[in-house]
Amino acid sequence: MISKSTWTISRNPYDAVHMVLWASLTAFVLYFIGFVMPKIPAARARAEALRVHEILAENEFYCRKLGMGTRAPGHDQCILDLQAFRAMAEKRVLEETEPGF
Repeated sequence: MISKSTWTISRNPYDAVHMVLWASLTAFVLYFIGFVMPKIPAARARAEALRVHEILAENEFYCRKLGMGTRAPGHDQCILDLQAFRAMAEKRVLEETEPGF
């Protein structure tokens, strides 16, 4: 049988580690709420703006590749066609990834 003093000595490190873990979790939650959460909407907006910029650059690249540069007569129609094509492709991907019944 374990004596009371041995039990107390072996329990103290457990309690200390337990308290440190809870304190760490509390500190992380407070840090997340105070510093990370307020920046989430701005980060999302930056990511969306970057995505739109990349899509515009891709559209310009493909129109240029097809011989319809910025000043070509069919340039605007090429951009519109690429936007329509992208919308159809994205719709198709969304329909395929949605759970079906």
